[in-house]
Amino acid sequence: MMNFDGFYGNERAKEYITASFARNAFPHALLIVGDRGIGKKTLASLLAKALVCSGDTPPCNKCDSCSKAERAIHPDIQVLGSDSSSVGVAKIRELKRDALLRPNDAERKVYIINDAGSMTHDAQDAFLKILEEPPAFTFFILLCCNFSDLLPTIVSRTAHITLAPLCESDMMKVIKEKLPDVSEDEASRLIATSDGVCSFLSEQPNTEALDGAKAISEALITLDEFELCKAFSSLEKSGRELLLSVLDELIVVLRDAIVLSANADTKTLSPLPRNISEKLAERLSTERLAELTEHILNAKTECSRNIGVAHIIGELICKFAQTIA
Repeated sequence: MMNFDGFYGNERAKEYITASFARNAFPHALLIVGDRGIGKKTLASLLAKALVCSGDTPPCNKCDSCSKAERAIHPDIQVLGSDSSSVGVAKIRELKRDALLRPNDAERKVYIINDAGSMTHDAQDAFLKILEEPPAFTFFILLCCNFSDLLPTIVSRTAHITLAPLCESDMMKVIKEKLPDVSEDEASRLIATSDGVCSFLSEQPNTEALDGAKAISEALITLDEFELCKAFSSLEKSGRELLLSVLDELIVVLRDAIVLSANADTKTLSPLPRNISEKLAERLSTERLAELTEHILNAKTECSRNIGVAHIIGELICKFAQTIA
């Protein structure tokens, strides 16, 4: 069995990956699909390290390649894309040229494309050629929230891993590892509002998502339905990925508000100013905060089912307005 330290749950995915490495048959193009915060980047980093590893049981975490990969300085591992910027055709053409060159240190080269769905249509078209005929030493790992985010021609040319939400025991392990100062009661509350996804652990908050969550939170504090409608409606043109990010940030803000209503001295997890959660705790009852959280979780489920963004936002506006009325 491979070493999956730091990546929890998803036993079927682990079995598939272990078998692929054992047969020396790891796919040259792998698409990892799942919600934001579910562990796609963690798994991609682990796989990239295993692919460049020079030890007997990759990733050995002992060789020079593993050390460089762990420190994100390995010359044969490249990461493209972010939560806040799209990957354009120029970047993909540059990738194609680089992918044809032999590796620097390792026997393989690995390209991780974060939020692959953010690639423009032209970029995806340009990517197809190298995806169809990659050099034997080149591997691509694409990450996205939904298969529909990518062209069908790209999806059909990749192997797929769909990550599932974590169970409560695995969630508790993650929280204890990443948030050692959080009490068990607070961890339990966080698990209850996380829907099995660790989006609250994002190391680089999406500023656009934080701005959206802040606008909605402030509208909830003032109980202003017009501002609430305006804040949600502004997300419609930005697409499903940003909406999901905003919803994830809102869940953490509401979680903080629920915890603060019970213990004013507790630590908050949201990157937003603490006083936002404090005001929400003062303005709305615990029951209403929990109800709003439930609406968000339902909206996230609808996002995963590819229901239209406009429809999801319309439902959220109605449900939020009813809750604070």
